Amino acid sequence: MTKPSLDLPAPDFTLPDWRGQPVSLSDFRGRKHVVLVFNRGFA
Repeated sequence: MTKPSLDLPAPDFTLPDWRGQPVSLSDFRGRKHVVLVFNRGFA
């Protein structure tokens, strides 16, 4: 695993949204701010 660095972009990844549709971090490239929220499921 590569150590994160402040001067490098985040690696691209794809996860399903709340509707089950795939969303990639690269879909937001060029936007000023991106907020990521990772919820832990409770079963």
